[in-house]
Amino acid sequence: MDEHAANLSGWRQEYDQLSGGGFTGRLDEAVCDGVQVFRERTSQLLRQRCEVWPGALWIGITEADDGSRLNGRRVGATGVMACGTDGTFELVSPVGHSIIGFVVSRALLASRCPALQLPTDVDAHWWSVDAAQRHAALVHARAILVLAGAGGSESSLRGAMLDIVAGLLTTREPPPRERGNAASRRRLVAQAHERIEATPDRAPSVPELCAALHVSRRTLQYAFEEEAGVSPLTYIRSVRLNGVRRLLRHPTPGITVHGAAAEWGYWNPSAFAADYRRQFGERASETLARSLGICAD
Repeated sequence: MDEHAANLSGWRQEYDQLSGGGFTGRLDEAVCDGVQVFRERTSQLLRQRCEVWPGALWIGITEADDGSRLNGRRVGATGVMACGTDGTFELVSPVGHSIIGFVVSRALLASRCPALQLPTDVDAHWWSVDAAQRHAALVHARAILVLAGAGGSESSLRGAMLDIVAGLLTTREPPPRERGNAASRRRLVAQAHERIEATPDRAPSVPELCAALHVSRRTLQYAFEEEAGVSPLTYIRSVRLNGVRRLLRHPTPGITVHGAAAEWGYWNPSAFAADYRRQFGERASETLARSLGICAD
């Protein structure tokens, strides 16, 4: 999962796996000066924190109406997504997710289409487009990836990518105002996440989170189900397990599985081992051994 997230050229990404089982993913990508198109497929429920390269605009189209959530908002069946002006966004992608993404230099797009009004929204958002236009954009993107793999002309591919993005942007509508309850849910999940990461060796329980955030258990449950697609308890456990996994994926000298687990509050080795294997489909020792370039016992 971490290798997959790191393979998208020019991006800064961090993925947390929220569902259990081994991760598989595929990334097909074409990059040339100032433009990028990719097709990404992932097998597990993920919380993706993403940042595109500076001065760029990201446009994303899921290949199915899969319930993806962009910055906490469920993306509609004919939705097209775009990042904010700072290039960052958070995407909760479900099991079996598949997405086409375009990244283009804002300066290059403005030069090619001077009359086009580029998005100036601070936050990532999505809007609906005609289903036929959306389908055509997906088909053309896949064709570009095939042509790029066959050694197609970079100038032609660059022009095709820019034209697709410009066409989608001409349909863009102002992002709807976020309803108060949706904004509150998103803020609640973010605050809970901050509290979990603030004391990794002492993860809060669900009742402790409710008390600290001054909400009922039902309110917390609903917020997590709507924003992350999982229960608060599953989310807490996933954050901790992903934290351990990152320590094992980028080990410091002398690190051990038990030491990494303890840093995230796992003191019972057998419980940790079962949770880790259930979450990632492998033993923690296998993760560490692979990172160190040795064979696991």
